[in-house]
Amino acid sequence: MAPVEKPLRCLAVRVVLDDAGEIDGFELEAFLNDVAGPHRWLSTTEWLFVDPPVEAEEHVTVPVVMPDEIAVRAILADLTNDPQRIVFDLPTTPAETRKWRWVAFQVAPNAQGQGRFPWERFNA
Repeated sequence: MAPVEKPLRCLAVRVVLDDAGEIDGFELEAFLNDVAGPHRWLSTTEWLFVDPPVEAEEHVTVPVVMPDEIAVRAILADLTNDPQRIVFDLPTTPAETRKWRWVAFQVAPNAQGQGRFPWERFNA
């Protein structure tokens, strides 16, 4: 039997675009490190597994996953931003969690072929 994954939340995070109209990755990393903490999140630049939530349609957003308890802290920390950067959040389904585990494998493969989330690599 496969181990049970800890609950994850997927956040729709509004991004800042640079002068070329591209996602400012440095700014996004600084924001996420500020609200969630370094190595406590994982992001892609595209909505690979689900469509962006309707609430995010008027914004350029990226999906960001993190453990549920860290997501709650991040959302609370973002409440002081005007405008808020976290547009929407939702719990991941088991299938989505497995897909995010695949993303983690692209960044940090392990011998079991699953990959480690950033928070697992730095807590080990």
